Amino acid sequence: MALTKKTVKWINKLNISLKDKTVLVTGSNSGVGFKTVETALYLGARVIMACRNMEKAEAAREELIKDYPNASIQILQLDLSDFSSIDSFTKNIIDHKIDIDIFVNNAGTFHRPGKTKDGFENVLGTNYFAVYYLSGKILPYLKTLSHKVVYCNTISVVHKMAKIDYDDFYYTKKYNHFAVYARSKLCLAKYTYDLSQKYKESNISVYMIHPGISVTPLGANAFGDFIKQIAGMVKWVFNSPEKSALSLFYVLAKNLPSGSIAGPHILEAWGYPKENRVRKCVKTGADELKVFTDNEIKDIIYKVG
Repeated sequence: MALTKKTVKWINKLNISLKDKTVLVTGSNSGVGFKTVETALYLGARVIMACRNMEKAEAAREELIKDYPNASIQILQLDLSDFSSIDSFTKNIIDHKIDIDIFVNNAGTFHRPGKTKDGFENVLGTNYFAVYYLSGKILPYLKTLSHKVVYCNTISVVHKMAKIDYDDFYYTKKYNHFAVYARSKLCLAKYTYDLSQKYKESNISVYMIHPGISVTPLGANAFGDFIKQIAGMVKWVFNSPEKSALSLFYVLAKNLPSGSIAGPHILEAWGYPKENRVRKCVKTGADELKVFTDNEIKDIIYKVG
């Protein structure tokens, strides 16, 4: 479970410490999120694991404690498929004045047919609308903190392949799980870049990070046992969750400009992270997307408060 020697060597070269820093990571009981938490603990941070399944989160915490017995690990419940859960989560942070230095929106889904509790298509609802709603509630609080805050949204390398069609935003005419996933990540990238501009004069620096092509429970479990077995057989082709988790720490070490993307350096898909190019498709169209998004969620906001 412990970090590999290669990862430790790479991390040590960054020459950073997270001592006395609090790192919150959503979706952190497995995969890239779990390894993000583990790396943060290695660097001396306090961590908050924001997870949907509290039983799995507690099991993950116990696993981490084995290697970091003196670690500070708090668990908060957060289900991105339910806006009322987002309300409870953010209210808990604000009411208890929980101090956060680094906030990582890692949780998401890849292939999950059906709808969220609020009626959205599951992938777009979880990966984009939920993060949009969560960010809108938590960022004003983070702005009041007296120190610098790093805010990261996890996108995907496939955002480059996506297009947005507002006449068939949810692919109801012909559903394609990969296209829906790519669209959700392009929307999130546009929104994140727009946030970086909105908060550029504040204490908040906003970034996009991504894992490249990685084999994690998110992808491998989505298509059943057969595909999961195949992925396991060729896992050497993919970035490991541990290597994929390093984009955040590259951002922290290099102090990249707000609005930057960090991800793997080989075709933005494999290897250790570097700064990736922010494409035109990310920098444009944010206003139109915002109008569409606000219109889509306005009834839900009214219902949940």
